[in-house]
Amino acid sequence: MKNFICEYKNSLTKEQCEYIISWFESHPNLHSSGQQGGGEVDPGKKDSTDIGLWFDRPDPPDSYDVNKCIWNACCDGLKKYTKKFPEVDWGIYPWRMVTKYNLQRYYPNQGYHKLHCEKNGKQVSDRVMAWMIYLNTVTDKGQTYFPQHQVKVKAERGKLVLWPAGWTHFHKGIASKTQTKYIATGWISFT
Repeated sequence: MKNFICEYKNSLTKEQCEYIISWFESHPNLHSSGQQGGGEVDPGKKDSTDIGLWFDRPDPPDSYDVNKCIWNACCDGLKKYTKKFPEVDWGIYPWRMVTKYNLQRYYPNQGYHKLHCEKNGKQVSDRVMAWMIYLNTVTDKGQTYFPQHQVKVKAERGKLVLWPAGWTHFHKGIASKTQTKYIATGWISFT
């Protein structure tokens, strides 16, 4: 049986990933504590440092290149995904990438510890899929775990992961005890 979790290695180059991480670290004024849906901050459930960005507006102005790299990687991955699963294009209402997305840093022992799915309530009922790009490689755990499918996706620099947003795809992070992990993540929603 297909699990509809697709991994696309080298969606971003080493240089692009290093640039995005450097950009993240050079903007501590934009850092916020990791929030869950509804804006809840609970480090026992999600423990991260985040920057929220928008594809459709460079805010701050120097985020244009970061947005462009990530947008292009996601669009290329979505073309591959819909070629593999064409019913996503013709079988459901029109969808698009959500313009808001997050850059996130997880220090050692930090992670999204809570098992969750991306479409878990009325506020986010328009979500179709989720995406995530690992910006660095983590060799001491650091995976994303989908228990219903017994899948652990390794954190490998430049890898894009796409999966359905609903209850069939609960997932959580597996924290590394020794390494920092960086990701970009967002959603695809009905228009």
